Amino acid sequence: MGKRPETLSDILGVVAMKQPSTPMSSSLASRPRTGRTWPVKGAFLQTETGTPAAQPPRTSAKPLLQFRVDESVRDGLARISGELIQRALARIECAGKNRAEDLHQVRVTIKRLRALLRLARPVISEAFCDRENRRLKDIADRLASFRDATVSRQTLATLAKRVADKRSEEAFDVVLARFVKHGFDPSGFRVRREQALRHAASSLAESKQSFENMLVPTEDWQALGPGLQMVYGRSRNRMLRALSYQTPETFHDWRKHVKYLYYQLQMLGSISPRRLEPMLRRLRVLEDRLGEDHDLAVLERLLCDGREQYGGKRAVKCVVACLVRQSKKLRKETAAMGKELFREKPRKFVDKLGKQWTVWRGSANF
Repeated sequence: MGKRPETLSDILGVVAMKQPSTPMSSSLASRPRTGRTWPVKGAFLQTETGTPAAQPPRTSAKPLLQFRVDESVRDGLARISGELIQRALARIECAGKNRAEDLHQVRVTIKRLRALLRLARPVISEAFCDRENRRLKDIADRLASFRDATVSRQTLATLAKRVADKRSEEAFDVVLARFVKHGFDPSGFRVRREQALRHAASSLAESKQSFENMLVPTEDWQALGPGLQMVYGRSRNRMLRALSYQTPETFHDWRKHVKYLYYQLQMLGSISPRRLEPMLRRLRVLEDRLGEDHDLAVLERLLCDGREQYGGKRAVKCVVACLVRQSKKLRKETAAMGKELFREKPRKFVDKLGKQWTVWRGSANF
C-alpha cells in the first residue's frame, strides 16, 4: 500500500477537529482494545467549540411519558404527543453546547410520535394518520443526512481500534485518512443543519395542533390493543424475514419495527412495570445491536461505491472484510435475542397486557 501518510492516532485527531458531534456506538466503543495506542474514549467526539464532548446519557433525564390511570386514552395520546413535541421544540429553540445531541433528540421524538400513530392507527381516521405520518417522515428524512454525515467515520474509527494485524492497521489508516481528506465543511454543515431544524420546528408545531384535535372514538384497551398487536406481529414477522434473507435491508426493516414496539411499550409501561421493564431493557439492547449492524452496512456501501476515493481496491477490500465479520457477529447476537423476545404469538402477548390494563384501570378512583 506504500508509506502510510499518518498514524491512526493522528488521523483521529484530525477527525476530532473536522466533524460535528455525534454519539459513538456504545457497544462497539466498549470493545477491548488491542496493543495499539489510541486516544481516550470519545477523544474524537467534539463539540462545536472544539472541546471534548461528554458521552450522552443512555436515557433522558426527564421522566418517561406514559399513560395515566385517571385519564382517557384520547387525553393520554394528546398529552404524550404534546409533551414530546414541546420538548423537541425546546431543544431546537434553546441550543445546547452539543447541537448534534439536540438533533438526535429531535429525531428520537419523530420516531416516538410515529410509534404513537401506529398504536392508535386501527381506531383513528386513516386520512389523519397518513397525513401526520407523511409530515413526520418528511422531517425525519431532512434530518437523517446530518446523522449519516458523521456516523460512517465514527463507525470506521471505532472498528479500527479492534484490528490487531499489520495489514488491517494499514488499510484502516489509509481509509480514515481519505475520509478526513474528503470531509465536509463544518461551517456549511452547521448552517444547513440549523435550516433543517427550523423547518422541523415549524412542522412539529403543526403536528402538535393536529394531535391535540385527534379524534379517538374507542376507549380503553379496545383503542390500544389492535395497534400494539399489529406492531408486535410485524416486529416478529420482520425478524423471521431478516433471519431468513440475511440482507441489510431486511435487518434494517426489522430494526424500525423493534423501535416502534419499544416506544409503544414505554408509553404503556405503567400498567405492568414488573413485566414490561425487563422486556424494555432487552428491546433496547436488541435495537442497539441492529443499529450497529445498519451502521456497518451504510459504511460498507459507501466504501464499495467509492473505492478509489477512499483508498483504492486493496485497502477498501480489507476494511470491508472486517465490517462483514463484525456484522456476522452482531446478527448472531440479534437472532438469539429476537427469538427469545418474540417467542409469544401476537394475540397471546397483547391479551395478557390487556388483562393487566383492565386491572390497572380498575384501581383508579374516578
